[in-house]
Amino acid sequence: MNIKSRVHIISKIILLLIFLQLLLLSMTHCIFLFIKRTNFVDSMATMFAMIIITVFLIIFMRKKKISLSIFPKKLSAVYIIATIVAILLFTATPSNFTGGFQAIILLFFSSMVTPIFEEIIFRSYVWNKLNNIFSREWETYIVTTALFAFWHIGYISSIAFRVQNGLAMVMVWKVITGLCFGIILGAVRLKTKNSYSTILLHGVLNIFGR
Repeated sequence: MNIKSRVHIISKIILLLIFLQLLLLSMTHCIFLFIKRTNFVDSMATMFAMIIITVFLIIFMRKKKISLSIFPKKLSAVYIIATIVAILLFTATPSNFTGGFQAIILLFFSSMVTPIFEEIIFRSYVWNKLNNIFSREWETYIVTTALFAFWHIGYISSIAFRVQNGLAMVMVWKVITGLCFGIILGAVRLKTKNSYSTILLHGVLNIFGR
């Protein structure tokens, strides 16, 4: 595939990512028309919007017969153990016992909903889409990682609501964090050829890095 075609497809992917962030923003702000915005409400609105978008994306992809490569071809003992460890870490997180109901819900949002939402977009759909235009998968890895880093700029509305000063620096660190996560998660996706592994790892990373 020539460079022009590749640029065209990558441009379409970028437009899709912008659309998804705008959709996420619009859905959450619709909720704020009826409920006063607080830090907790902001997180809950984002969580529900992510769930709805994720369900829609999965249904749409299935109807279009677009492969997402979510699950491994064989659910080996390694995946079973990794799943059990992830569940145990989630269950044993101190905030579950000291922070009350809100802490549990926020943990569910950050370590389950967000990883599923983002991994289906990036290490499933975008990854497979880019694999169709690159002959070497490490190129897919690099582009997906870069896109994932800049994706985090789209969370500026929620971050601006929480941060009073130094928003620009916070956003820079948000992108850097996204880049670091993308490097790790992309390497796992490159090795395992599925996004179930990255969903598990992303969830664990978010447990410790919220």
